Amino acid sequence: MNPIKKIMPRLRHNKEGSVLVEIALSIPIFLGLLTGMVEVGSYLLLHMKMQHTVVAIADLVTRDETINEATMTDIFQAVPQVMAPYNKSADTLMMVSSISQLEDEQPTIFWQRSGGGTLSAASGYGEEGDTATLPADITMRDDETVLVTEIFYRYEPLVFRFLPNQTLKRTAFFRPRIGALQQIDED
Repeated sequence: MNPIKKIMPRLRHNKEGSVLVEIALSIPIFLGLLTGMVEVGSYLLLHMKMQHTVVAIADLVTRDETINEATMTDIFQAVPQVMAPYNKSADTLMMVSSISQLEDEQPTIFWQRSGGGTLSAASGYGEEGDTATLPADITMRDDETVLVTEIFYRYEPLVFRFLPNQTLKRTAFFRPRIGALQQIDED
């Protein structure tokens, strides 16, 4: 008789170690789910932090009738605190653009400042002095200003390093509360 046939009935009735086999098979699945939840949670928190930051900076810029270079520098220094724990300078850039429309002209970027980090990124609305490319749902009247605040963040996955790095962007549109903010005063 074949030796395997002799052992099989005995193994079939022996239940010792079956739980260990099930655990050994399920642990990788549970670890994958756990690390996936950590990655997704971190990604969602980053998006929330970016949205809070872009709105907070836009709110700070639009509070006064005028703004100067020193105030803009101070406002950009708040970016790492609002973005914490995602506050690496090399991965972040905040950009504020003042877009105004003069009579019978296209909306133009009157001034544009960036800070809060050293990431290299370009505004999606143009550069200072250029005609602005605004979304279709943003309408402007003559002598009206819109402040566009953009934040860029280079995202590297925490756990799943095989996923590609990507640059995330959030934008906020605010109208100045008082005045037009069509220029930045010197210090």
